[in-house]
Amino acid sequence: MYRLLQFIYNLRVFLAFICLELFCFVCIVNYNPYQGAAYFSTSKNVVGKVLEVDKSITGYFNLKEINEQLATENASLQNQLRQALQVNKLGYDTAASVLRKNQYTFSVARVINNSTIYANNYFTLDKGLENGLAVGMGVVSPNGVAGQIKACSEHYSTAISVLNTKWSVSAHIKNTKADGIIQWEVNGPHTVKFTNVGRHHKIKVGDSIVTSGYKESLFPEGILIATITNVNDEGGAYWNIDAKLATDYTAMDYVFVINNILKVEKDSLEATFKKELK
Repeated sequence: MYRLLQFIYNLRVFLAFICLELFCFVCIVNYNPYQGAAYFSTSKNVVGKVLEVDKSITGYFNLKEINEQLATENASLQNQLRQALQVNKLGYDTAASVLRKNQYTFSVARVINNSTIYANNYFTLDKGLENGLAVGMGVVSPNGVAGQIKACSEHYSTAISVLNTKWSVSAHIKNTKADGIIQWEVNGPHTVKFTNVGRHHKIKVGDSIVTSGYKESLFPEGILIATITNVNDEGGAYWNIDAKLATDYTAMDYVFVINNILKVEKDSLEATFKKELK
């Protein structure tokens, strides 16, 4: 305590000077309109900048929660949109009310592991059986098709992506409905082949390739997969088509898992016919 008092005593002149300076400053601000206005204007700017920096810092640390909330809201909007489209497509005069059911539902998951450099790539999601996910469900990113779930545990799922030589997805060109197959041929994480498209179809660069709704009923019809970047005529029965994927597999974060609630009924109905075709 003695040392503290001694320290203050040694600085008595400087402390007195500071007190007088503060007193003079207060008097100038309070009794001179121009200086007062300048002070308050400057202080507001300084405080505003400080609050802006503080907001930026806290906002950065809250990005995860914000992104998750936006993804959840997006999934809810997807569900509402699909239901509205289904009702409007069928009309209100149909007697088959079961057809107006919301066939596809969307749930949010986050990609926690992902590969793009192998011939058969996969990604891992932070949701599993406990969250209603199951083997066989389709997965889409905010930009387009992502893949299909192949394995589930209680809390995690793994899915193969379009960047997998052992997986393909049925598709057609948005405008002409020309059917084909999207297949990856290890040409980098952004390019795929659109195969089995007959040369009698009119194809041009820039056409959008979307899901057809055929293969295993994984995806609703019309979800973007890729955009045509190159069309070659090699003299065969089919076009040689290159396309750029809509989903950037090098930067996937939140995705939507699709549950087709009528899939079991459809598969059961088709099972007998598939046996006859073998």
